[in-house]
Amino acid sequence: MIELKNIFVSRPGRKLFENFSLKIHPGEHWIVQGDNGSGKTTLLQLIAGALHPFSGQVHYSFIKGLDWDTLYNQRQEKIRFIPTHSLQTFLNGYEGLFYQQRYYTMGDTHLPKVQDVFGKDIHKLKTFDFSASFNIRELLNLELTRLSNGQLKKVLIISHLIKKIPNFLLMDYPFDGLDLESRHDLSAFIDDIAKKFGIQIIMVDHDHELPTVINRRLVLHNFKIEKMEDVKEHGTAMPFEKYEVENKIAELKNNPAVVEMKNLTIQYSGKKIIENLNWRINRGERWALTGKNGSGKTTLFSLIYADHPMAYSQKVFLFGKRRGSGESIWDIKKKINYLGPEQIHFLNQKSIAISGRQYIIAQTHQYPERLNKLIDFFKAGTFIDNPVRFLSSGQLQIMLLMNFFMRDKELLLLDEPFQFLDPHNREKATRYLNHYLDKDATLVLITHNENDVLAWTQLRKTL
Repeated sequence: MIELKNIFVSRPGRKLFENFSLKIHPGEHWIVQGDNGSGKTTLLQLIAGALHPFSGQVHYSFIKGLDWDTLYNQRQEKIRFIPTHSLQTFLNGYEGLFYQQRYYTMGDTHLPKVQDVFGKDIHKLKTFDFSASFNIRELLNLELTRLSNGQLKKVLIISHLIKKIPNFLLMDYPFDGLDLESRHDLSAFIDDIAKKFGIQIIMVDHDHELPTVINRRLVLHNFKIEKMEDVKEHGTAMPFEKYEVENKIAELKNNPAVVEMKNLTIQYSGKKIIENLNWRINRGERWALTGKNGSGKTTLFSLIYADHPMAYSQKVFLFGKRRGSGESIWDIKKKINYLGPEQIHFLNQKSIAISGRQYIIAQTHQYPERLNKLIDFFKAGTFIDNPVRFLSSGQLQIMLLMNFFMRDKELLLLDEPFQFLDPHNREKATRYLNHYLDKDATLVLITHNENDVLAWTQLRKTL
């Protein structure tokens, strides 16, 4: 059993949990839900011992010991916490990294590989009977920065299990960024390890299907318990509103190409990621780019956004000009707005120390009136002046979306833009994006959510 008694947690200028109590009994597996910024991740940090309360007590019935070192070591061993932005932890200490670095092989920086995550425990991979979808042996020699979001999550979960089977496994947004098949695999995997090893599960999630083992729901609001209940249904239908897109496909087919790729082939170390791909995106079209984790979706974005050096050796045309014909990277980027997971992973130390408002102003250098309107629209006034490092995952995503909407560009690239957003903020972001889109603007959306495809796009490219 884990019991939180009269917990008080605060940050500079703000109270978080106050007089908060909760019991987690043996056999209970919890889903923690609530609005962005309601305290979900903070609660996991408290349970894991990654955050210590100012007052109150966290008691673990399965941890015995009298001295601090013994208690700490047992807690580390018996409670495993997998945070959302784990790549940042692994890359801590590697100075001068940039998100495009995954596409370059030059440089003296030795980046950690998947096998480095496991260290001396790597031989244990052979002893665990993981499903085929969780076989990561082919990833072992890859640098962590080359992994897709889904691949990274698989590596993290397995790395925590092979060290020693814990009593509790805590996961913060484990399903975000996973394709449908991977989500089903992960749900089945969680059910399997919970039953096979007696691991209790506590996870944060908004609206995905839940593992069948989940039997309790906790809903937080403003760091207080709004609801506790038994889980009776493990699938959540995600309703969506079909937005009318003004432009019709037939009307756009004769528009000039914004992006064109001919017989594109991308390979690393002899392994082909993309082979003989042909794709034309006309001005004003709305595209969904779909496919399994690791299929090359983000790589395609990197080619379009002038981040990938292989664009020079391929037939890639942007705004009517072939890459390498004289147009600079910065000339291309002036015409494109991009939002992707890498922007969270590679926030530097200076960025996380300033407020969300200061971050956006530093990025855009203009449009204070538009920023104020965005803050009002997303009701971000309650958190936008907090340091970036104190923002929840959802609040951080809203900050990045607002930064994205600050500038008008010809081509919009959105890579999983709605990750971590609660249903209300997801609907707001969708509504604003619909309003924001100029009829001549071109949109390409990477998503694993079929509702996004149905609601937003006219055309689909599947890898």
